[in-house]
Amino acid sequence: MTIFTPRGLKIRLPFNYAFALIARLYPEVDAFKILKTTEGIESIPSFITFATGLVCFYLRLPLFQIGLYVFIASIAGFLITSYGLYMVPGFIQLGTFYSYIAGYGILLILLSVYGFITIGWLGIAVFFFAKILARIVQAVIEIIQTINVHSKVGLIISESEKNFINAYRLHANMLGKTTDVTVSEEELKEDNWKSVFEDLAIKWPEVVRRFTID
Repeated sequence: MTIFTPRGLKIRLPFNYAFALIARLYPEVDAFKILKTTEGIESIPSFITFATGLVCFYLRLPLFQIGLYVFIASIAGFLITSYGLYMVPGFIQLGTFYSYIAGYGILLILLSVYGFITIGWLGIAVFFFAKILARIVQAVIEIIQTINVHSKVGLIISESEKNFINAYRLHANMLGKTTDVTVSEEELKEDNWKSVFEDLAIKWPEVVRRFTID
């Protein structure tokens, strides 16, 4: 079974492995909280890029500077999530808040309208070009990282899976639990994590309905 977060982010980790990790934190932290934290970490690069674009448009910066700053901001956001710098106070909260309101591209539409008013359509074009260019660079780095990890552990660990694991580590650290993500055979057994999954299914059936059987 494949796990999805409330907003549809796919987590390509073995189902029993993911819930075995969550079971360590339950009931203090439930599955929904871990999934939302995962979305928050995942949204940090987008939030930083959005905020940078907003500031650039507000300051009416030259086109070259807009492109440069947006590109740097996007890459910086990616590095923040990749290397655990999201631990800086406020980053998770901002990312999670952004994940709640950023659906359906509404914020990007509003940013585009604001950019058109302040800079013009060229400013909008530069913003999206820099954003796309940064995403291409990120994708190349992510592919290399994924291949390296797969060759070592046999699992596909892309940014989404890494963010899920980091969400676990974040809450485990707050609770004083182990941040080691190696699980035992006993932890992988259904009896260990079944109640955690059932709790999610009862409280958030719409989230569980997103899960797919491989």
